[in-house]
Amino acid sequence: MQNGASNRWSVASDGVGLLTLGVQLYLLFSWLLPDRGSRVTWSGLAFVVLAALALYTWHKDPPLKYPCEPGEWAAAIVASVLMGAVSFGIDTVVGLINNPKLSPTEAGTKVGGPFGFPLTLMLCPGLTMVAIAGLLRAFLLPSRKA
Repeated sequence: MQNGASNRWSVASDGVGLLTLGVQLYLLFSWLLPDRGSRVTWSGLAFVVLAALALYTWHKDPPLKYPCEPGEWAAAIVASVLMGAVSFGIDTVVGLINNPKLSPTEAGTKVGGPFGFPLTLMLCPGLTMVAIAGLLRAFLLPSRKA
């Protein structure tokens, strides 16, 4: 019967993690997009992508190492913010080299290409939101370390 109880905790913790992800996206898109119609569309698409990424991350099988304890998720939050900052810094430098008359913020968002500002957004806030949801989810799961 232990497996049934463990499965219920997993479903409940997944629900909390996905709810956390949805709330974060709602707050982000409410702030960024004033038009309610486009806000619903973009936040819905973002939720589907991030929820799929989160569920994959939370349930993928070893041998791949993945965070499962709260401390590991907290480290993932910090790492995603740092990677996003580095990515945006690179975007800004490249943007200023190509467009020296732009402000640093404008230059950082105008780099374009597959590794420009979209990558920065995937790292932070994208992965950061998944890591925050994973952190809250991990508090509901029994410890996996022996």
